[in-house]
Amino acid sequence: MSFTINDFTGADTQVKFTLDDAIAGSGKVQFKVDYLSTGSNTIADIRGVFFNILDNTLINGLQVVGTDVTSKQFDPNGKIDSVGSSSNNLNGGGGSFEAGVEIGEEGIGQGKSDIQSTIFTLSHSSKALTLAQFSQQNFGVRLMSVGSGSNRNGSSKLKGQAPYYTPPPPPPKKVPESSATVALGLFALGALRVAKKKPLVSA
Repeated sequence: MSFTINDFTGADTQVKFTLDDAIAGSGKVQFKVDYLSTGSNTIADIRGVFFNILDNTLINGLQVVGTDVTSKQFDPNGKIDSVGSSSNNLNGGGGSFEAGVEIGEEGIGQGKSDIQSTIFTLSHSSKALTLAQFSQQNFGVRLMSVGSGSNRNGSSKLKGQAPYYTPPPPPPKKVPESSATVALGLFALGALRVAKKKPLVSA
């Protein structure tokens, strides 16, 4: 499942989500979040990823694993609008969410992270997750250090919705051969062997 979300306030930006429920193993969903260069804003630091899940009774059992993940927060009542620091928020029209994942740390340079693409895996302590849990759910992203070259004084907040998810059709079932077909095949094979053994009659 792939989709993009756009800024609702701040710099002109766009972020792409790619969700996959096969690549990370059965019952897990991998999130890949990429900043897309937009106009003069060729680079940005991804700081926060926010999302909802279809069945919010699963919220308290969610687990997040990722190299860039700094902190996470879950709330089945959907009241999360910031994660990590108070500035890592979606205030100003982004609404609130059931899950928030902090990516990296605030600021760039001097050994700090500067992340334009990140991957993390979402799983549950007792239930298998699939892409169906994110069908038409709301997503948000907080970007900092937006700009180009050394001019990266902008920031941006984005929101959007995942598309409707249609599960792939199940693979076709293999139809077993009927006993009559098998018997006919064996009869034909036996007849062929007899024909090969029958000596030729000379004229």
